[in-house]
Amino acid sequence: MRALTQATVVFLKNSEGNICLAQKKKPIHHENGEITYSLGTWNGYGGKKEAGDKTIEDTAIRELVQESGVTGEKKDLQLCGHVYFFWPNTNGEVADMEVYFYVLPLWQGEVKEGDEMGKPQFFAPQEIPYDEMMGGDRIIIPKMLQGGMVEGTLHLGKLDENGRPLFTEMKVQEISENLKMK
Repeated sequence: MRALTQATVVFLKNSEGNICLAQKKKPIHHENGEITYSLGTWNGYGGKKEAGDKTIEDTAIRELVQESGVTGEKKDLQLCGHVYFFWPNTNGEVADMEVYFYVLPLWQGEVKEGDEMGKPQFFAPQEIPYDEMMGGDRIIIPKMLQGGMVEGTLHLGKLDENGRPLFTEMKVQEISENLKMK
């Protein structure tokens, strides 16, 4: 049986409502390989849960520090998405990756380029480069910017002419503010 990879993505949001993104220098890895088309895409900061992480929030903060050089408090993480991803080369019955998406409006330090992520850049909501991001971000980020949360599944299919996957199935629902996971 395949192992389910748990991971996080943290979007830093400044007081002006701008979102910090950086281009990936390394592809996303999971238990069954790597997602090569993720290389060079704009993304938030995050990664896989490791054995020493007691909670998924521990993962979020650890990865944030490693990739951006800033730190934050678990209590300040705002869950904005919880999505199960299914890769095209699997049977589609068991998820390959479970990803928790967070907004972090408060952090300490200066966001810096690192080994895994390129030079950070803050984008105004209308300037976010969705065409240069992972496909699920087009769904999650707009809801996040409105203060909402999404939960669901994304089934990835064949690659398009740019080498990015097309979704064969998306089941994503918006969750009201009072139902957000803690």
